[in-house]
Amino acid sequence: MALKSSGTPVVKALNGLLTTELRAINQYFLDSKLAAHHGFEHLAEEFRKASFEEMNDAEELMDRILLLGGLPNLQRVDAFATGESITEQFQLAKELEEKAVGQLKAAIVTAEKAADPGTATMLREMLLEEERQVDWIEGQLGLITTLGDTAYLAQQIRS
Repeated sequence: MALKSSGTPVVKALNGLLTTELRAINQYFLDSKLAAHHGFEHLAEEFRKASFEEMNDAEELMDRILLLGGLPNLQRVDAFATGESITEQFQLAKELEEKAVGQLKAAIVTAEKAADPGTATMLREMLLEEERQVDWIEGQLGLITTLGDTAYLAQQIRS
């Protein structure tokens, strides 16, 4: 099957989400490696798990783009940042996840306007997952505020 234009509004929205997911994969994977390097095994596992969850999301987006006759754009990769402290890492993660939530909400509207219920349903499921991730990150930031960096990190040494 010949690929159609990747310029349809739904494919453009999905490729925008794909760009964000690729950024998240890299950001969380680096955060995982940094946590492991500093001996925070539990935190390293959490960030690694997040990276792989984002990879699964990226794969799902790519599959959907291909199903719609588009071409997944893996060449557009946003720069990512990692924090110098755990608080900064979580703040950056929260910003990234909130961006993804906003993009997902907009993409759902785009899919609905294009009469594409399959894409809208897929994106709603992703939205719930991203909202859970934001909630977890906010919980971690709350713990850091309550316990302080040292006590919080002391809990992250063992997996």
